[in-house]
Amino acid sequence: MASTVPWRGSFEIDSADESIDLAQTSAGEFKLGATITYVGDSTGLEDVLDPDALQDIRQVSPTTLPRTDLASVPTALTWLVGRYGAHTPAVLIHDRLIGGELPEGMTEVHADRYFRFMLADLKIPLIRRWLIFTAVALRTRFASGGLARLSLTLWILGSIAGHGVAIYAAVAGTWWLFAAAALAPVLFAGLWGRQYGAGIVGAYSAPGILPPTLLGVIGYWVYWILERA
Repeated sequence: MASTVPWRGSFEIDSADESIDLAQTSAGEFKLGATITYVGDSTGLEDVLDPDALQDIRQVSPTTLPRTDLASVPTALTWLVGRYGAHTPAVLIHDRLIGGELPEGMTEVHADRYFRFMLADLKIPLIRRWLIFTAVALRTRFASGGLARLSLTLWILGSIAGHGVAIYAAVAGTWWLFAAAALAPVLFAGLWGRQYGAGIVGAYSAPGILPPTLLGVIGYWVYWILERA
């Protein structure tokens, strides 16, 4: 019978059946009970870190990650990305790096890139992989504060304005304006710095992601109101 372990070949788990041992300790937290090692071909950081650091970031254990909330995905977005799945081991290694002590020369931006490479090794489909990476990169830029948060805010405002202009141009039949609005994300993605690709993916995926996400938000609030009525 073919293996049903989706991370085999990309990750090694120190359990007999390659399962990931997680014990729920609260409503939103889990305790890791296994050591996970990434054995994929590339981390995407071979030109950034020394061999010892590269070896270190390939592993997560109960010592380096005592508690985890798995993938911190907003409820309204779970239709697109689950909190757990084939990507769980990559999420746990990334979770260990975000907010923790990083090797010298490594930043959270590098951790996000590494996460994308792990997703690729897991054969997560291309579009879904980039959407997950974009969500992670957005969190990193916002959490960084300062110029990174300011540039992200400008990008969001520009993206909203650009979509509005595109809709107006399409209705009015002003095709040159529509073309300009359609190409604007390529320019505004520069506000993401080294995570330029995430800016492009975020802008062009918004029309397909926002409508069902907003419906999810509205549905949740209707439920919340009825539950407390």
